[in-house]
Amino acid sequence: MKPYEVITLLAILVGPVLAVLVQLAAERRKHTKDQQTATFRMMIGVRHLPADPAYSTAINMIPVDFNRVSRVMAAHKAYIESITYNVSPDNAETHLKQVLSKQTKLIFEMARHLGYNLPETDIQTNAYAAGGFIARDNLMLEAWKAWPRIAAALEGQIAQNPDSEAE
Repeated sequence: MKPYEVITLLAILVGPVLAVLVQLAAERRKHTKDQQTATFRMMIGVRHLPADPAYSTAINMIPVDFNRVSRVMAAHKAYIESITYNVSPDNAETHLKQVLSKQTKLIFEMARHLGYNLPETDIQTNAYAAGGFIARDNLMLEAWKAWPRIAAALEGQIAQNPDSEAE
């Protein structure tokens, strides 16, 4: 066989295999970026509502979706360290500011990695939560805080009048 025939044969055999490998790599990159974008969108969408289950989901998905992005992982680690710190009542306000700063840095690093031009200041200041939603959430929190008092009052009534329990 002549050299050009060998080259032609190799091109015929290797070309399709190489094309499939390139396509698979491109699909893997697209899937990763799609997952990262979904986590970022979830995170930015509920950033002012940390009690929202989607917030916890987004925080927990960052190590999965951004595990090869060192800046995001460093910001995630700093954020986790700040939210798991046991704060005393004396420095609660300072600690909250630090947590918000680290949260902003985390979201900013995610945005930067994904190619979004989103200034850090906008991340903190340009969020919206419906007033009705906040009022409803606060009412639910107050109701949950009241349950132990209600239970204690009912137990006290039953203790004072045990015959009423049987009715």
